[in-house]
Amino acid sequence: MKVIVAECCGFCYGVRRAVDMALNASKDRPCATLGPLIHNPQIIADLESKGVICKNSLSEFSSGDTIIFRSHGEGPEIYKEAKKMNLDIVDATCPNVKVAQNKAAIASKDEFYTVIVGEKNHPEVKSILKWAGENASVIEYIKDIPEIPENAKYAVIIQTTFELERFEKILEALQRERPGEYRVERTICRATAERQAAALQLAEETDAIIVIGGRNSANIRHLFDIVSARCPMTYHIETASELRPEMFRNCTKVGITAGASTPDRLIKEAIVVMENMENKENMENMESFESMLAAAEDVSVYPGKIMEATVIQVDRDGVYVNFGYAREGVITYSEWVAGGTADDLMDKIQKGEKVEAKVIPGSSKDDFVRLSKIRADREAAWKNIEELPEGEKRPVNVKVLRIIKNKAKNIVGLAVAVESVEGFMPASHVELRRVEDFTCYIGQELPAEIIEVNLEKRRIVVSRRDLLKAEREAKAAAWRKAREQRIQAAREARAAAEEAAYDAIEEGTIVTGKVLKIVDFGLFVEIAPHLVGLVHNTELSWDRSVKAEDAAKVDDVIQVFIKKIDRENRRVALSIKATQEDPWKVEAAKFHVGDIVECTVTRILPFGAIFRINEKLEGLVHISEIAAEHINKVEEVLTVGQTVMAEIIKTDLENKKIGLSIAKAKKIAKRLNMSLI
Repeated sequence: MKVIVAECCGFCYGVRRAVDMALNASKDRPCATLGPLIHNPQIIADLESKGVICKNSLSEFSSGDTIIFRSHGEGPEIYKEAKKMNLDIVDATCPNVKVAQNKAAIASKDEFYTVIVGEKNHPEVKSILKWAGENASVIEYIKDIPEIPENAKYAVIIQTTFELERFEKILEALQRERPGEYRVERTICRATAERQAAALQLAEETDAIIVIGGRNSANIRHLFDIVSARCPMTYHIETASELRPEMFRNCTKVGITAGASTPDRLIKEAIVVMENMENKENMENMESFESMLAAAEDVSVYPGKIMEATVIQVDRDGVYVNFGYAREGVITYSEWVAGGTADDLMDKIQKGEKVEAKVIPGSSKDDFVRLSKIRADREAAWKNIEELPEGEKRPVNVKVLRIIKNKAKNIVGLAVAVESVEGFMPASHVELRRVEDFTCYIGQELPAEIIEVNLEKRRIVVSRRDLLKAEREAKAAAWRKAREQRIQAAREARAAAEEAAYDAIEEGTIVTGKVLKIVDFGLFVEIAPHLVGLVHNTELSWDRSVKAEDAAKVDDVIQVFIKKIDRENRRVALSIKATQEDPWKVEAAKFHVGDIVECTVTRILPFGAIFRINEKLEGLVHISEIAAEHINKVEEVLTVGQTVMAEIIKTDLENKKIGLSIAKAKKIAKRLNMSLI
């Protein structure tokens, strides 16, 4: 088994500085820290052996005593009280914490409402809050945002050991729910960020990870949380004595990382123990390690171990369980089920219920061992995950848990709950289009397909792309089919309506129609639903000079005469002219046979001449009716434009003909002794 140590781990500058300051102060005088100098029980015990004790309040100090302010810092009122008590102050506050305190004080002076993102009960956060003054609050989770009052200006400061990715999510939600001017101070310790990045890199290269550090250390808890999310076989220990061979079964590479408050000697001890675990001779020299392990199995507890537990009490703080250990365990509702709350679960969880739970870092205020049912369920769920044959996919429903970003803070995808474990959905596989804001997907249940399963690396990749493509194609096909059905239905309805309309009309009748279109050769008029006929230019008016655009306008309702119905070719000939009285006949009816009229020659014909009686009427004088005597040519007697008197000798209204006689008119004039020409 190969042991690999993270590139960045162990003591950071601030911790080392605090320890050195405490040791130097103890060389020439008694001294004590106000609270634990750092969150590492081994270092605290070592300091006490060298004369640096720990006191919990100022009341335990006397005038002239040397007081060491711990690396997490103190509020301004502690400085004032210590000076008032005439205490010799050794300020071991981490420089990074000092920066955060100063930025909080400046924000308060500049009238910003200060929001500190971090663990509410952490001493560093409490000290920063004191420097921020009255207009300040602490939020640890997104659900705490409603506690922040509305304000015009906000200053946001991060706990130096907080997880940066988690901070960015909280900040994004805060800016969305509390809009305003923002001053964001990313005061996270560089050493913390480096250790988290190095640990994540190590998790990609190893089968298991050991996180070494105090269980009361925030940076250790955050380190464990982010690494365990990447590597399921992650264990939190304080010392090498907690290491067990069972942690590394079937492992070829094991990584070691440690928090900023973990001394190098604890890391070295863990390396030695792990490297000797495969040496059988050393195992025998360790008083039969396996037999000792079996004897201690019932009481061996370490972060990452799966325990069988029995529910003994349920209250609003969580579920308390007995799992055969000296201390009882507690499972918070959020660790019982994702998003769980007391209101949802208190009445559903019964005393005596058996559960499997995973030991997780840290202890509650009552020193119960912290356990997680969710994480144990995930471990068990992986055993039921089936391999995915190459080239195949598996349909599944997933629930979106959170957004995943890379080191550059770019969104790379979504963490999803799939088949009772956590899987990954790449950002490009969420939708077919580019998505700018993934926030709305959190908590949603989505249909997807598993496209990759790697049981060794505990990795499941899901995608929605092919499903969405198929859905899009199905919708398009359904739309095309529906459109064709609508078109066909419209055609059939039109044909039926047209057929009914043809049955309802008759040639020679007058009907009402609506002008639909005007063209060069006439008007298209709808005389029934879906039945359109044509009024040709020749049928627009008795006046041949009238054009289509002069006869009517689009949407005009007019009377038309049905001249002809051609059912075979689906054509109907219409006429406006036929609905009107013929002006020629009207005018001609005013004249009778025997009337003498004055008329003018308009045309000379071989067999006679055409005379204009008035603007609307013309008549014909046959060559035999021009003169009493025989003439050979009309031109011998008449010229175009000549005006004469003629008698109407014939009216044929049906054929629009009027016969005239100049000779008869002359006889009448002669008889009456009148001159007609």
